[in-house]
Amino acid sequence: MVLMSVLVAALADVFIYRSVVCLHFRRLPARVAYIFSALVVDGAALSVLGIYGFWGGGSSVGVVTVMWLLWLFILATLPKLLYILGTALDFATRRVLSRRRVTVFRWFFGAASLAIVGVMVYGATVGRTSLKVREVEISSPRIPEGFDGYRVVQISDLHLGTMTNPEKQIADLVARIAELDPDMVVSTGDLVNLAATELTPEIMALLSTLTARDGTFSVWGNHDLGFYLPDGDSQEGVSVEENFADLESRVRAMGWRVLSDESVWIRRGDYSIGGGDPVGRGDDLASLGDSSAMKGDSILLTGLDYPRGTHHNGNNSTLAGADIDKAFEGMEGIEGSGGDPYNIVLAHTPVMWDDVVSRNRGDVTLSGHTHAMQMKLRLFGLVWSPAQYMYEEWSGRYFKGGAKNNMLYVNDGIGCVGYPMRTGDALPEVTLFRLTRCE
Repeated sequence: MVLMSVLVAALADVFIYRSVVCLHFRRLPARVAYIFSALVVDGAALSVLGIYGFWGGGSSVGVVTVMWLLWLFILATLPKLLYILGTALDFATRRVLSRRRVTVFRWFFGAASLAIVGVMVYGATVGRTSLKVREVEISSPRIPEGFDGYRVVQISDLHLGTMTNPEKQIADLVARIAELDPDMVVSTGDLVNLAATELTPEIMALLSTLTARDGTFSVWGNHDLGFYLPDGDSQEGVSVEENFADLESRVRAMGWRVLSDESVWIRRGDYSIGGGDPVGRGDDLASLGDSSAMKGDSILLTGLDYPRGTHHNGNNSTLAGADIDKAFEGMEGIEGSGGDPYNIVLAHTPVMWDDVVSRNRGDVTLSGHTHAMQMKLRLFGLVWSPAQYMYEEWSGRYFKGGAKNNMLYVNDGIGCVGYPMRTGDALPEVTLFRLTRCE
């Protein structure tokens, strides 16, 4: 893919050099300058292969370098391709209309190129740190009365290792969440890019101050589980397993509860068990016994691991593997709810939604992973993103029919991967969900 892109860019450079540079710039220094710039930009893309093969897969510095090289390549190449398209359309129009000279398309695509350059520069500077809050109301007759008005805040895909100023961005994030006054905060994976050390003591101190009445819960994403560590080693020379154990220890030290194929009860009202604190983990579900032990309202929060067999850049972590049945083990023994309480599911990738719904679970499933490819454009009521060609569900709300009218929400995430920018409506996202009971 990279080699093909470089070949296309090189052919575009040859065309522009012969049709524009040689025609309008007769002095040698100008021609040499264009050739040099083309070699630098095309060489940047080739460098991606070298960095990925020999360095970047296990280095946070390498990942950031690759991101900026790709951004530079796109920034320089896309306007050239648009110019060539405009030239071809002008030529075709001239042949059809038998006119001597047509330049309208070149002017149009030239203006479009300037706009694209502006958007990319804005996305790499301002856009990637411009945090937005989306508010989503979830209405259902299945929501218990005690949870009418309940507020859940979702964050996802922080990718700490590629933030430009992570401590400032996390401080801003924590302050914004505090303003939303949540009952619960959930994080749906990809806290880091590669190494547990990206979650520094300073960032841990900030994230541990997230305040929510029922606590902060999280699940793992593909980056957390070491999908991108080469040959099973991180840049510190520790194994994938050691790196993950370190990350898990740091997350738990922040006071977050990690849900690894397990469920917990969130309760409101007077209970004879647990004093109103969340309880759960598989066998704990059955230990609740019949409904006489529960005098208040409850919902079930479930967290799923990242599925095995999902490859990224040819890699598949040995730590991956979701067991959905284990997550709901013991539910059939809960009387009074018919084994079917209102259920919120956390799953990093939206591809797990079908498996959740097929088990008649997940009134609401919250995911991330796609980032909307960090590029989402809205125009005249239409929405476009390259993510729609890769994922069936890639941003925002989706519904499946049936008695529950199951909802999936895909959060656009906060951090960056691939390239260091966020454009259009794909700005860093915090989502506030309000549960509303309706008849």
